[in-house]
Amino acid sequence: MNEKSKHIDLLIARYISGEASEKEKHELEQWMRNNEANKKYFEGIVFADKQAVSSHKIVKLNVDKAWDSVHQKMKANGQQTTSKTKIRTMPLWARIAAAFVVITALSFFFIMQIEKNNSTNWADTFAAVDSVSSHVLTDSSKVTLNENTRLQVAKAYGKKERRLELAGEAFFEVEPNSEKPFIVETGNTLIKVTGTSFNIKNFDADSLVEVYVKTGSVLFFTPENEGITLMAGETGIYNKKNGVFSKTQQSEPNTTAYANRVFVFYNTSLKELFRQISKVYGAEILFDKPEIAACTITVSFTDNDIGTIVSVVTETLNLSYSFTNGQYHIFGEACSTD
Repeated sequence: MNEKSKHIDLLIARYISGEASEKEKHELEQWMRNNEANKKYFEGIVFADKQAVSSHKIVKLNVDKAWDSVHQKMKANGQQTTSKTKIRTMPLWARIAAAFVVITALSFFFIMQIEKNNSTNWADTFAAVDSVSSHVLTDSSKVTLNENTRLQVAKAYGKKERRLELAGEAFFEVEPNSEKPFIVETGNTLIKVTGTSFNIKNFDADSLVEVYVKTGSVLFFTPENEGITLMAGETGIYNKKNGVFSKTQQSEPNTTAYANRVFVFYNTSLKELFRQISKVYGAEILFDKPEIAACTITVSFTDNDIGTIVSVVTETLNLSYSFTNGQYHIFGEACSTD
């Protein structure tokens, strides 16, 4: 267990023991808001603790009566007693320490249960942490994972259906097979197709699940709601808070740029252009003057490296750039096209 995990478990222990300060409660709440998995971990520990407590019969004792009984027995045995022993509650540090031991044991049990459940349903897990990654599935379908994304493949994938579970953002290019539907679970929603290409975006911190269909069509629904059908060029949106589906034909042209590195910019400011470019390439781009960021350009790129993109943009607008310490610095007279 690393130091961060120990710290969180200690906060949970203080919370369960009723000793957490308002600052500690706030830190714990912030930690849960950062990641849905963190929230589930906390809820699992609290649930397991309650189950452990409820499984033991609690007997209320009359301490004074018990002491009187012991006092009488001691007198009968000829032992002298002067006063009743003062009943002390467990010190604060001891209660927290005891709770921490319980939390550590419960957390280990909870994690093992999660891993057991995952191993029961899922055969493979693909993850992209700080870079984009691509994978070819057993049916030759292709998937590209954006940063901070996890994809799980069902053990029975390819038998009667092709089922996966997604957390984050991914672009799918599905091999057609009408007999074995391709199904992606994400949050409380499902996306079902037979052969098409589409993008799903569902990060824990987002309030919306977004599905953009590039080719073909998909069914976008939940177990409780029949949802909507999306055709090529349409974007479906599911509101996690109210459970409402909607769709639009106005989609961000660079939705799948992280997967294919194809960018289209029409009368776009350099600030926005480089914001999108930086997100895909992980490059830091700085402007010498704020006026430069407001310059606009119409241009497209297809699988070009970041250096080429910066060169084309600056040359088109009669700007200059330098590259030092991993950063691109753009300078010159703003918005000059002569």
